[in-house]
Amino acid sequence: MPGLSVLAAKLPRLAPGAWWVLGSELVSALGSGMTAPLLVVYLHAVRGIPLGLATLAAAVGPLVSVFGNPLGGLLADRLGARRITVIGLSVAAVSTAALGAVHSLAAVVAAIALMGGGLSIALPAQDSLLGHLIPPEQRPTAFALRYLSLNLGLGAGGLVAALAVDTHHSSSFTLAYTADGATFLLAVLAIAVPALRGATPARKTRIPLRQALPRSRPLWALCGLGMLFTLVGFGQFKTATYGITGAGIRLLGLAYLANTLTVVAAQMPVLRWTRTWPRHRTLTAVGALWGAAWLLVWSADRLWAGCLVAAAAVIALGECLMSTSLPPIVNDLAPDHERGRYNASFLMARTLGNLVAPALAAALLSTGLGTQLALTLAALACATALLCLRLPRLMPAPAR
Repeated sequence: MPGLSVLAAKLPRLAPGAWWVLGSELVSALGSGMTAPLLVVYLHAVRGIPLGLATLAAAVGPLVSVFGNPLGGLLADRLGARRITVIGLSVAAVSTAALGAVHSLAAVVAAIALMGGGLSIALPAQDSLLGHLIPPEQRPTAFALRYLSLNLGLGAGGLVAALAVDTHHSSSFTLAYTADGATFLLAVLAIAVPALRGATPARKTRIPLRQALPRSRPLWALCGLGMLFTLVGFGQFKTATYGITGAGIRLLGLAYLANTLTVVAAQMPVLRWTRTWPRHRTLTAVGALWGAAWLLVWSADRLWAGCLVAAAAVIALGECLMSTSLPPIVNDLAPDHERGRYNASFLMARTLGNLVAPALAAALLSTGLGTQLALTLAALACATALLCLRLPRLMPAPAR
């Protein structure tokens, strides 16, 4: 078909195996978009779990990931990233489908823990697999496409959930979680294709558990930056903006939609515009943009409510910039035999950021310091931007 051939010609030229990895990301994100944003609502409104306990149960997944990420990286380097990705996604598929059928709090917590554990070992292995398949000069493009696939899938899945899921019909949630599990199985099939066989051969030497976290000063500097960026990024935006601005559900929904649409529309143009930028300057721009975004949040209930939507779009531009720089740097630093552990350490740092972010927001919002929270996050984003200027002193030349 002429239309498909024109579309194919416009796509970046990557190794065939990379497209299978990116496709698996898109499919699994579609399922996660249907269920992840509604997890607390499902547990409270459908399964009757008290709101406080439902919130704590939802936090079990990220908590498990703090320990699962290093394990996933270690296993990826020892047994092969492709194999561990398949195992992790399979565990996530079964536990996600089970979550739609369980009723008791203990069963819910067990299902969420298994789902978090499966994903926490699959994600660093998946990043490692992509890093193995792609040469350094193509990594910004590949990881930009990965982030685009993630947002496209989450946005489409959220739209499906908004149209099909109803708290008055528990069967709609059961169907959504079953469909989410099925998307993980489709992702497994994509990773299991023959084109990926031998992409990451297993090591024949035993890797001790104490070596699960690499000893690399540049890597841990990047992990620190990743955690700081997570504290002031879109995850914090979703956590804190309601408490800061008191915005209604409709306005918040528009802001989240603006974020997703901006990522989808801007990711590839941003990649082209910044292709020749030094990476530390790209990351500095991320911090500056996010500092400006939090000032927009601060002004949303003082000047114009639309500032909140603008802030979400500005954060999305920063996300586009970050996806083309931080993950590629991590993979450029990583020796092939440690690639899984490098990616796992970076993911663990970002997971810790996702755990600290709501705690920081809750500490200030609970005492009525919403304004101070917005200004604190703006200052933290700008400070992170200044730290990025020091990156060239820590990075070897190829990673700059």
